[in-house]
Amino acid sequence: MKLAILAHGMFIGFGGKTARGVYLYSPHEIVAIIDRDRAGHDASEFFPGGRRVPIVKSIEEAGDYDTLVIGAAPIGGILPEDWRDEIKKALMEGKNVISGLHYFLSEDEEFRSIAEKTGAKIWDVRKPPENLKVADGSGKNVNTVLVAGTDCSVGKMITAVELTQEAKRRGINAGFVATGQTGIMIGCDAGAVIDRIPGDFMAGTVEEMVKKVGKEKEIVFVEGQGDIVHPAYSGVTLAILHGSYAKKIIIAHDPTRKEHSGYEGLGFPILSLEKTIELYEELAANVSGGKVVGISVDAEHMSEEEVERYIEKVESELGLPAENVLKTHARKLLDAVLKS
Repeated sequence: MKLAILAHGMFIGFGGKTARGVYLYSPHEIVAIIDRDRAGHDASEFFPGGRRVPIVKSIEEAGDYDTLVIGAAPIGGILPEDWRDEIKKALMEGKNVISGLHYFLSEDEEFRSIAEKTGAKIWDVRKPPENLKVADGSGKNVNTVLVAGTDCSVGKMITAVELTQEAKRRGINAGFVATGQTGIMIGCDAGAVIDRIPGDFMAGTVEEMVKKVGKEKEIVFVEGQGDIVHPAYSGVTLAILHGSYAKKIIIAHDPTRKEHSGYEGLGFPILSLEKTIELYEELAANVSGGKVVGISVDAEHMSEEEVERYIEKVESELGLPAENVLKTHARKLLDAVLKS
């Protein structure tokens, strides 16, 4: 596939984790990122060492692509209304469209009609799988590691992918279970968007994926979602914690945030790492006995010097390894997983 990523105003910053995740980890060629706010730049300017991909103003400038990826993950998963015309243009040209929104493009009458006429395919990644089941404890003996977090968009998926890739570099037969749309888009050993699964079946869906991957892999890295005290998403977070039966937990954290993103000023503070660790371990105790073994630092809004000082502080005060995985590829965190 040749991808173009639609991400107006979101390639950098909150809401654009799908665009960034696909840019960083998709195995497919990316010909353009469509973001009118950053047109004229190259994606590698924002991610030193990343692949060179031009950022363009509109879909007309995207060039030779065959699949349009909707790169937004806004609160509520609603399609930005001013993106409709560009999606329609892609479909009218017979381009396939991949979307991780809660709003299913394949059920939009206008989009569906165009796709039927041109033969374009629409893949709504968030549509839930069939044959759902309630968790029954059968996944408890799989060797799992969960990457949880203190908020949305703090690098949980990136950390899980980096851990998986680093394990493979060391000759370990490792697997990746995706629980969100971006992880599925970039390729995973098993994946389902857990926030679209009915409540009783969320943990069971994670359990089934962990069991499936665990049959062939020595170790399974599971992507977490949200935060255990997030005012909107805590139920999904807990279901993944329990359904994964994680023996070891990595916490992803952005030290610059004080309140949950999108809920600023509403009285929903982000917990300290100490309290976060205590809470995750208490909630895991009766199900898996999982323990936190490391901290993944989201350094997007920090200088290198600030990150280094923060990592030193965390390691000194908590006695746990901390790492900016985009820079170091999770080497320190994988050491902690394998030693614990």
